[in-house]
Amino acid sequence: MTSINNWLQKLYVAYPDKTERIVYLLIFLFPTAGMSVRHWLTNIFNILVLIGLFTLRKYQPSLHKEEKIFLWICVAYFATFLISAFTNSWEQAQTYYLGTELRFILVIPLYLLVRRYPDCSIWFLRGAVVGGFILLGQAYFDVYIMGYSTAQGIYSKNIMGPFAVLVTFWCIYYFWDNLKKLKLSSRFLVIFAIIAALMTVTLSGSRGSYVGLIVTAFFSIMFFSKPRWMAASLLITIMTVFLFYQNSNTVKKGVDKAIFEVQQYINTEDHINSESSRSSAGIRLEMFRTGFLIIKDNPMTGIGPGNYNRAIKKYINEKKVYGAVGFYTNPHNTFIEVATAKGIIGLITVLLLFYYPVYIYIRDYKTYKSTAILGLIHIIAISTFSLTDHSIIVKNNYASILLLGIAIFLSNHIQNHRKTSS
Repeated sequence: MTSINNWLQKLYVAYPDKTERIVYLLIFLFPTAGMSVRHWLTNIFNILVLIGLFTLRKYQPSLHKEEKIFLWICVAYFATFLISAFTNSWEQAQTYYLGTELRFILVIPLYLLVRRYPDCSIWFLRGAVVGGFILLGQAYFDVYIMGYSTAQGIYSKNIMGPFAVLVTFWCIYYFWDNLKKLKLSSRFLVIFAIIAALMTVTLSGSRGSYVGLIVTAFFSIMFFSKPRWMAASLLITIMTVFLFYQNSNTVKKGVDKAIFEVQQYINTEDHINSESSRSSAGIRLEMFRTGFLIIKDNPMTGIGPGNYNRAIKKYINEKKVYGAVGFYTNPHNTFIEVATAKGIIGLITVLLLFYYPVYIYIRDYKTYKSTAILGLIHIIAISTFSLTDHSIIVKNNYASILLLGIAIFLSNHIQNHRKTSS
């Protein structure tokens, strides 16, 4: 608690510019209570956008080429929404999705705001440390007081778990990057925050978060470890994952069930009439297959955002897919969701949105490793979650996590890289 008080005191003493102070405070608060207070993430994102718009006239940025390309990618992604929506007749469903899609344009003033202030990433990561404890408190409340089978948070386990994974690795990065600067008390605070976030992942029961945790951990080992320690680090990670699997009944049940259901689906030829398509994993795989049928028939501009459920009825009636997919409004995969809704053009732009920053981080990895690692961790984790969830680009809260994270980490990397290069 002493360390947190010191951070907050520093916030009010070290930054005489009131706007800068408010921005840092909002960014600090962003990762703290996002799973406990409804609309927390969305509203902080919106306030930062408004501050960016109001201060834009006073600040005339000189953007680097990489920044211009990224912001144009955001514009192009929003343009694919408009093209697809109007091509397929704008209806109520498109109006519903418009608010989320606008975030990919509103990220521009937000990006221009956070690039002004060099300590945005520091305050974001400090907020993640506090967020680790709040997440565990929420998870404990859900499971042991409310009696839920899994930690739900204010939304569901499918965002609670992935968010806890992100907080875990944001805290690990903060510990690694500031190890020499942190006092002993602060080191223990961050370590306990990491443990708290990991416990939340376990209590969430989200299989997507388990996979995201493992994948991000393996990549993080390559980033954080020195070459001579990499093999040992990988072995320790494997042993840790195995211990979590063996000693957590929630994790073991979730993993075993997922593996069995996937094997059952793969080994079945008749997916329309088979029981394998009725399981949790089986129905997801069947939705993926349905998505590919839609993409094949609507390759360029897709079927329009929000029209997935209506479009699949054709394939159900033709007995090409299992009928239960008709109960779902999306294919539960970010990339298939975009490709079905906006066509190949939309898929290309979302891939650029995710992986153009990755190209920058990899290009600069040797010369400015520290900020590159933070950006890579963010995209790797979210990319993994995207394989089993579409919420990343259609839900306001999830899109806010994606975009604010990219804005802070990319602007911080480019600004620091340019300073050292000049």
